[in-house]
Amino acid sequence: GRETVHGPIPRRLAPIFRDRDELATADDLGHEITAALEASMFLLVMCSPAAAQSQWVNEEIKAFKKMHGEGRIRAVIVGGEPFSDDPDTECFPEALRFKFDDVGEMTGEHAEPIAADLRKGGDGKKYAISKLVAGLTGAKLDDLIQREQARRNQRMRAMAAGFGAVAVAMGALAFDAMRQRDVARVAEAEAVKARDDALVARSEAEDEIEFMLTDLRKKLDAVGRLDILDTVGERALGYYAKRDLSSASPDELGRRARAQLLVGEVDNLRGDLDAALEAYTAAANTTEEQLRRDPDNPDRIFDHSQSVFWVGYIAWQRGDANTARRYWTQYYDQAKRLIEIDPGNDDFQAELEYSYSNLGTLEMDQGNAAEAEEWFRKSLGVSKALAEKYPGAVNRQIAAGQSYSWLAEALYHQAKIREAREARESELAIYEAVQAGTETDATLGNNESIARYSYADILLSEGRIDRAIDEAQLASALADRLFNADPKNLHLADRAVLARSILGEALTHTGDYVNASSNLTTAVTIADRLIAEDPTNLRWRGKVAALPELQLAILAERQDRLEEAAEKIDPLLLRLRPLVEEGASDVAVLRIYLTSLACQARINDDFTDNWATIVSFLAGDIQKHGPKTLTLAIEAHAQMGQHELASDLSQSLHKPGFRHPEFIRLFDDHPFLIPDTE
Repeated sequence: GRETVHGPIPRRLAPIFRDRDELATADDLGHEITAALEASMFLLVMCSPAAAQSQWVNEEIKAFKKMHGEGRIRAVIVGGEPFSDDPDTECFPEALRFKFDDVGEMTGEHAEPIAADLRKGGDGKKYAISKLVAGLTGAKLDDLIQREQARRNQRMRAMAAGFGAVAVAMGALAFDAMRQRDVARVAEAEAVKARDDALVARSEAEDEIEFMLTDLRKKLDAVGRLDILDTVGERALGYYAKRDLSSASPDELGRRARAQLLVGEVDNLRGDLDAALEAYTAAANTTEEQLRRDPDNPDRIFDHSQSVFWVGYIAWQRGDANTARRYWTQYYDQAKRLIEIDPGNDDFQAELEYSYSNLGTLEMDQGNAAEAEEWFRKSLGVSKALAEKYPGAVNRQIAAGQSYSWLAEALYHQAKIREAREARESELAIYEAVQAGTETDATLGNNESIARYSYADILLSEGRIDRAIDEAQLASALADRLFNADPKNLHLADRAVLARSILGEALTHTGDYVNASSNLTTAVTIADRLIAEDPTNLRWRGKVAALPELQLAILAERQDRLEEAAEKIDPLLLRLRPLVEEGASDVAVLRIYLTSLACQARINDDFTDNWATIVSFLAGDIQKHGPKTLTLAIEAHAQMGQHELASDLSQSLHKPGFRHPEFIRLFDDHPFLIPDTE
C-alpha cells in the first residue's frame, strides 16, 4: 500500500497478460494484443537472441512505446548479450535498443533499458526478481531486499517459537535449555541479517564505485566538467576512507587507486601539479605493493601501469626528462608484459600504443625527430587497426587521430612539410567523421582545436597565409568555447593561448596589426593565469606563456616601435635564460629563446653578439632542430658573413617546400640566399 511514483504498491502484481500467440500468418498485431498493450501499465520483455529476431516481439515493443513512451518497459535477460550487434548473440530487439521521439518514431539514439539479468553470472534469481519488482512498483530496491530479509527472520522466529512449545510439553526440566537455545537461534538470525545487510550494502556501494570510475567517468570526460569529475573522485575516496582496508580485496584496493588517479587528474587539469603528484604517488604505492604480491596478475599489472604513467607525466610537465623516461619506460615494459599474457586483448594493445607515443614524445623533446617518427608510426599502426576494428567506438577513433597528430609533429620537425600536412589532414578527417555521428565531446573538441592550430602552422610554413588564418580562427573559436564551458580546466586555457598565438602570428604577416595585437594580448592575459596557478610547469613558463609575448615583441618590431619591442623582449629573455642554461628546456623552449635573441639583435645594435650566441647553441647536431630554428641559424650565419653555411641551410629548407614568411623574408635582406630555382 505504500505510495510510489507508480501509485500504491499492490499486494499482488495482477492482472498479467501473457502473449502466447506467434502471429506467424498475421499482417499486424491482433486486436486482443493491441487492447492488452493499451491497457497495460508496463511491458515486460523476456530478452534472448530468439526474441531479438522476432518480428512480433519488436512490433509489440514499438506499439507500446508509441502508446506509453519509453519509461514503462522492463527487460529480463535470459540469454544472449545486450548491444552485441551480432545477430547470433544480440538479445535486445531493435525497438528496445533505440529511443523513440515525441511522435512515436524510432530514432538513431541508443536507449538504456532497465534490465534484470537471469543469466548465469548475472544478477542471480532472487536479486533479479527484486530488481524487476522494484522497476514495476516504483519501490526502492534496497527496501525490497530488506523486506525479504525481514520475512525470512520472521519465519525463523516462528520456527523457534514452535520448538519452544514442544519443549514446554516435554517438561519443565527441558524448558530452560530450550529457552536458551531459542535465544541463541534468534541471536544467530539477527547476526545473519546484519551480515547479509552489510554484504548487500557493501556490494551495492562497490558496484556504484565501479560505475563511477568507469561508465560515468567516460560520460563526464565527454562533457568536460572538472567539478563533477572531482566530486566523483572525492566521493569514491570518501567511501574507502571509512573502510578498514587491512582486509580489503585486491579489486577494492585497485578501485581505490583508480579513484586516487582520478583526483590527481582533476588536480593536474586545474594546474596544481603538487597535489596531482601526491595523489598519483599514493596510487602508485598501492598498485606497486599489489603487483609485488601477485606479479603475474594482468589486473595488477594494468593498475600499476596507470600509476607509473601519471607519475612520469608530472615529471614530463616539469621538464624532468630523466625521471619521465624512467617511469614511462616502466609503463612500456608493463604494456609489453600485458601483451605477453593476453596478446588478443585489444585494451592491452591500446596500452602498448600509448607507451609507443610516450617514448616518441621524449625523443621529440630532445630533437630526435627521426627516432620519434619510428615510435609514432608504431603507435599509428596499432591505433589504426583498433579504429578499423571498432568503427563505432569514439575513443578508438580519437586514439588514431592522436597518433596522426604525433606523427605530424615528428615529420614537420624534419622539414617533411607535405607529409606533415597530410598527416594533419588525416587527423582532422577522423575528428570530423566522429563529430558527425556523435554528440559534442569535450575530448574530441580539445584534440580538434590542437589539430587545427597545428595545421594552421603547417599552412603558414607553406606560405599559405590566408588558409592558415582560417584554420587558426576555427581553432581559437573552438578552444575559447571549451575553456568558457569549463574555466577551471587550465589545459583548455593552454590550448586557447596557443591558438591565439598562431592566429596573431599569421595576422602579423598580412599586416593586420590591430587584430594580431588583440589576439596576442588576450593570449598573454590567459597565459598569466597559467603561470600564477603553477609556476613549476615548464611547458607553461617556457612555451605557452612565452610564445604570445615573443610575437607581440615581433609585432612591435615590424611596426618600427623598437622601444616597445625592447620592453617586451628583454624581460622575456631574462625569464627564459635560466631554463636554457640549466638544461631544463626542450627544443621548443630553446627555439623561443633563440628567436628572442634574434629579435633583440634586430632592434638594438648593442646586441649583435646574439648572432654568435645563436650559432654556438646550434653548433652541435643541427639536424636536431626544426625548420623554424634552422631559419634562425640561416639568419645568424648570414649576419656573421658565413654565406656558404647560410646558403646550404637555406637550400635544405627550400627544397622540401618550406615557405614560411620569416624564411622568405630573409631573401629580401640577404639576396644571396635565394635558391637557384627562384
